[in-house]
Amino acid sequence: MPESQTDSIVEEKRTSAGRKKVSWTKKKIIAVSAFVLIVIISIAVLVLTFIDKTFLFTIVKDYFILPLLEIGFWAYIVFLGIMILQSLIVPIPSELILLSGGMIFGLWPGVIIGTVGSLLSGLVTYYLSNKGGRPILEATGEYVGFADRFILFMDIWIEKWGIWAIIVGRAVPIIMFDPVSYAAGISNLKWKQYTLATFIGSIPRAIFYSFFGVQLLDGHSPDYIASLSPEQFEAAAGQFNLIFYIIFGVLIIMLALASFLSKRMTKESEKDKIQEKES
Repeated sequence: MPESQTDSIVEEKRTSAGRKKVSWTKKKIIAVSAFVLIVIISIAVLVLTFIDKTFLFTIVKDYFILPLLEIGFWAYIVFLGIMILQSLIVPIPSELILLSGGMIFGLWPGVIIGTVGSLLSGLVTYYLSNKGGRPILEATGEYVGFADRFILFMDIWIEKWGIWAIIVGRAVPIIMFDPVSYAAGISNLKWKQYTLATFIGSIPRAIFYSFFGVQLLDGHSPDYIASLSPEQFEAAAGQFNLIFYIIFGVLIIMLALASFLSKRMTKESEKDKIQEKES
């Protein structure tokens, strides 16, 4: 993208991102309240993962894998519902759910149900972010610099790369799925483009984690995890935590990078305008 065009986008988005007055309709207040509640719950779950190292694996094993093994065909329906619920509680990565899908259903059924679940959960988070997350950032952007810079970067990122930004964000396994959904909603990407990109990008992601889940069973049946010894359980929990920390670490780096780059673009745009006035 030419520098002059980038500067114009920076100025335009900067005006709309954190400087305009937000109209608080009843529908928007409800969406914002839901978004704030999700953030609070997410933070609480994140804290628990640090307090109890086996927390994530215990939740996945006792309340997800083992119960689904007992309900037959209905496991597919419940799996989709849990993926949607998971998308609202950010610190429990969808990647762990996809991995569990491979353990429960096998490779290719896990890929299919994982792709469908990813699409549904992605649409839910996109809607909530677009209706609830963006108004918060727009209302606080003038007072919270990070919020202003974040929404600016998301707008420019999506505007520059379009659906490819979503496809790559979905397809790369270590990039956390749900923040990409929220970012797309914040950026006001059209939902049809978002849906197509999410579907395409979710396929290789589902293949990767479903295959990994099958490998974790090491040739055993899924109910094998019910008979794990304390040492085996701790080892399995460590593998789940490792995946979580890698994905969460990449997320922190991405947020920091987004803030840095957007701040830099804003400064360069302001500097160019000063030089133009002086000349």
